[in-house]
Amino acid sequence: MKAKARKTAALLLAAAFLIAAVSGCAGKEKAESAASKSEGSVVTVKNANGEDVKINGSPRRIVVLPIWGAEIIIDLIGTERVAAVSPWIDNPVTSACAEEAAKIEGRVTSSEAEKIVALQPDLVVLDTFNDFDGSLTATLKEAGITVLTLASPTSFEQIGDRIDTIGKALFVPEKGQQLIEEMNQRLSEVKQKVSGVSKKVKVMFYEDYYGTDGKSTGMLSAYGKGSPFDAIAEAAGAVNVCTAENYSPVSKETVINDWKPELLVVPGIRYDENFNPVDDGGESIIAAIKKDNLLKTLPAVKDGRIVALTEKYRGSTSHYMSYAVEELAKACYPDLFGE
Repeated sequence: MKAKARKTAALLLAAAFLIAAVSGCAGKEKAESAASKSEGSVVTVKNANGEDVKINGSPRRIVVLPIWGAEIIIDLIGTERVAAVSPWIDNPVTSACAEEAAKIEGRVTSSEAEKIVALQPDLVVLDTFNDFDGSLTATLKEAGITVLTLASPTSFEQIGDRIDTIGKALFVPEKGQQLIEEMNQRLSEVKQKVSGVSKKVKVMFYEDYYGTDGKSTGMLSAYGKGSPFDAIAEAAGAVNVCTAENYSPVSKETVINDWKPELLVVPGIRYDENFNPVDDGGESIIAAIKKDNLLKTLPAVKDGRIVALTEKYRGSTSHYMSYAVEELAKACYPDLFGE
């Protein structure tokens, strides 16, 4: 009986090894089949001009210039397939992906077409700001490189659209949808908390710069309808009081006499002598605003409601912008967030 039992056990063990080997081979074949299917596939997406861009197989050497595009790509596929990014992504003060981007070897700018071509990318992602006249795209296409140029997003709907497009272009549409869902979930949680607010806080993004003498350099500009800040304010349940054309000059008198914001949002950075952004939590501009005799009459200044949002979120136009919504909502309605 013992010999028979040993023989049975041996047979069972051999069968188990055989099943494992077959399963492993099947899994490997399935993975290889999926990979080869991706390599042999073609996806078509639309660029900023509504033109079809055909991408043959999953891109393996990607160059991406806009920071928002790089943040999306890094969170979709990591860094191994990214050959180069813009050097502007390297500062952790202004980019949420600076640490991950450090793993990417190449750095290029829109003025370095030859350098981009030398990298032999199979996909270059640009935005209309990088290539406003289309000359870079033309040069790259002449070199046989696939180029996907998209308009910089300014709203959460547009951000979702760009994530969807890039996800499809990289052959990871499911991951794209997941990233969109995570962003929308964060926005939904904020919306739920502020939904019962009867009187919305009037806010304004006050971007001005002050010299060493504490005086304004006259660089105050507008962030009205259609700006990323307007999207942040709306999602946070606040009212953006700025009604001027985006990025046009604004006078302090207009802010004081017409708009009268109850909460001022200011840049969370200052620039050093080399014009590199430094995170100071808005300390320098807040101090200057408080000393400004004209601005002292503003409700926001009188009530001490001047805040700096985390710059890498406030200044982002990728999915990371949703974090700025939560920060602004907390500043506007601290009681609703237990703060």
